[in-house]
Amino acid sequence: MPARSAAAKVPKAYEEDVRKKVRPAPASAAEHFVSLDHAEPSPIMLSAQKAWRRIVTLAKVSLVVGIVGAYPAAVVLSSAVDDTPIVFPDSQPWTVPGVGVANYKIAREIASAGIVADRPVWHPQARLTALPAWQDATFSGLSEYVKTLSEMTGTANGPDNDLAAAANLLTPVPGEAVRTRVATAAEALNTFDTRASRGLALRPLPEQTLPMEFALFATWAAEDRAALSDRIHAEQEAWPASREDIAAFYAAKARAHLAHELIVAGKARAFGITADTELALQLARAEAAWKRAAELKPVFVSNQSGSEALLPNHLATMAYYLVEAEEASAELAVRLAPLPPRVEDVAAAPASPEVAETAIP
Repeated sequence: MPARSAAAKVPKAYEEDVRKKVRPAPASAAEHFVSLDHAEPSPIMLSAQKAWRRIVTLAKVSLVVGIVGAYPAAVVLSSAVDDTPIVFPDSQPWTVPGVGVANYKIAREIASAGIVADRPVWHPQARLTALPAWQDATFSGLSEYVKTLSEMTGTANGPDNDLAAAANLLTPVPGEAVRTRVATAAEALNTFDTRASRGLALRPLPEQTLPMEFALFATWAAEDRAALSDRIHAEQEAWPASREDIAAFYAAKARAHLAHELIVAGKARAFGITADTELALQLARAEAAWKRAAELKPVFVSNQSGSEALLPNHLATMAYYLVEAEEASAELAVRLAPLPPRVEDVAAAPASPEVAETAIP
């Protein structure tokens, strides 16, 4: 009852008249969307949307191509063979030039491409053929050269210890890390050169080492030429060359490069030989022959027989260069070899008068 009486006392002016309130009439569907007739997409936004879709598609395709092509690209980029000439800096002279060449060759293979024989099977360099053949031939050639040099610089007790150790370390041993062995061999070579500079080891002259070197080079040329000849006459199983063909080519090229660098280093101090005009001409001929073989570097090794209309036979070209190098090296080895000691024929010599009188009965 109190609530009703209170409600009755409220003036009518404060009462809400819902009957007189103006309400908006519902609009039809056509009138509701009439303001969106001219709301077209912006051309700039459409271009940006298309560009963004193309960028996303290109990124996806590039990612797939990169994943698929990264490994082959790594194989190609890691296959470089460093056959540039060796230049000794003025600040680092070598007492024995041949030892300096050997040390530089080892350091170059370790620092530039790395030792391929130590790579795991998944590494891109494990798929290579030319670089492993190059390094194997380089280290085996250095081993033979250093071994011969150790015998030349040896004493009555045997070959020089440092050079003999370096020659053994340069010989590959299955199951052992090649990098560790060749790095230790480089340290042994450096120790020998330091001893030779202080007079603690025999220091052979270039006039003494060059005959031995050319005899060794002639042997290398004959062996590599025979290996190339076997591959040239073998049945072709791949185009343009098989893995065996590539290995034979780069093994010959590695020894040719080593022989040329040793000739250049030894000739620089062989004043007794270069002063002779005839010997100097023969030395230049041998150097040019080995240089041609060392600088032969095709993009793709080819071993195709026949007319060679498309690709030449690089193995035959290398073999021809090695024939010239072998002949020039063999001639110089004979020409520069020291003469054997003269031995008098006692039986043919006339007897002295005293001996003749004693012999008469």
